[in-house]
Amino acid sequence: MENDIAWQNELARRARIYEDIEAGHRFEGTMTVIDYACMTALTLVLVLGFWIWGA
Repeated sequence: MENDIAWQNELARRARIYEDIEAGHRFEGTMTVIDYACMTALTLVLVLGFWIWGA
């Protein structure tokens, strides 16, 4: 029974956190265009680098 109350309190705490994030229009961890561009550039550099290294 004590575990159930602790778990319910934890779920309520998490729900409050997510509601606060949603209300503030803060979405930590979302990727921007710059993030995608950097990932694409890094992928191209790695692919070309290993292709040249293996040639």
